[in-house]
Amino acid sequence: MTRIIVDADNCSRAVKLFLEKTSAEKNIGLVYAANKNIPFSSENPLYRMQVCPESKDAADDWIAENAGPEDIVITKDILLAKRLVDKSISAMNDMGKAFTKENIDYLVEERNLSLQMHQLGISTGGKWKSKTRHDTRSFEEGFWKILDQKKISL
Repeated sequence: MTRIIVDADNCSRAVKLFLEKTSAEKNIGLVYAANKNIPFSSENPLYRMQVCPESKDAADDWIAENAGPEDIVITKDILLAKRLVDKSISAMNDMGKAFTKENIDYLVEERNLSLQMHQLGISTGGKWKSKTRHDTRSFEEGFWKILDQKKISL
């Protein structure tokens, strides 16, 4: 049975609310995994919070070990996404970008290059920005595509 598993400590509130609503409407289990309790907006037997140890990458490790090919994982972590894609598990970020066998190696290299440039003091132009409604809509569209690929009725 399909579950939605969220790397929840870094996921936007708008996306979490969308996932909670969709989980309830489609009768799909929803798991938040993080190093601390992250409350759901309402109670539902489909929702579960997986509190992981506070050690580095503990939530990522739990997700990688417990997600299966039938699941959909939401994460911003490119290295976690690579682990999932290598196991044929659907993964996407909270802006709607699906991680695939076709793009994951490029995204890992791009991440590594950006880190190297940062260590050298070279700006890559990346700036933190708040999520917009357009970002949330992009996420929703990407999420519906993955549900459709898994043949879960919309």
